[in-house]
Amino acid sequence: MNEEEKKQKEIEEKKEEKDNFQEIEKLKKEKEELLNDLKKAKADLINYKKEENERYQELIRFSNERIIKELITVLDSFELALNNLKNEEGEFKERYIKGIILIKSQLEDILKREGLEEIQVKKGEPPDLNFEEVVSEIETKEFKEGTVVEVFQKGYLLNGKIIRPARVAVAKVKEEL
Repeated sequence: MNEEEKKQKEIEEKKEEKDNFQEIEKLKKEKEELLNDLKKAKADLINYKKEENERYQELIRFSNERIIKELITVLDSFELALNNLKNEEGEFKERYIKGIILIKSQLEDILKREGLEEIQVKKGEPPDLNFEEVVSEIETKEFKEGTVVEVFQKGYLLNGKIIRPARVAVAKVKEEL
């Protein structure tokens, strides 16, 4: 091999070395990009799993909402029956009332364990429109205008979510002629 061929070979080797170095740098950069993409995909997957778990927990908490709404109407019927029995008299009335109160109490306990709570309404106070629906006005001198006079229907929360607002009547100042 002569001198010129050696130089040519050296030039080719350096060029090949430079190409190899560039290829290595290119591959390193691709590796970093792929690694970053993988890390991002992994983080996205973790976040997705968290969000799905939260949605699932929410679904579980409110999955029985429909049946609980129906059971609330049964609870309303118990209250109506008890209120109507107050006008009756005798031993029959006492036994009947005790039985209804026991059944109503059992139903309330079951619903409470499932996350149901009654919305507390205070007579004589302005209605909290976040939890109460004003359905009527009643003329009275006993209460200040715009304050709750009567609760027509109890309201309920299920695990902190309103499933039925309390329906109330507010005071309207009785106008004197």
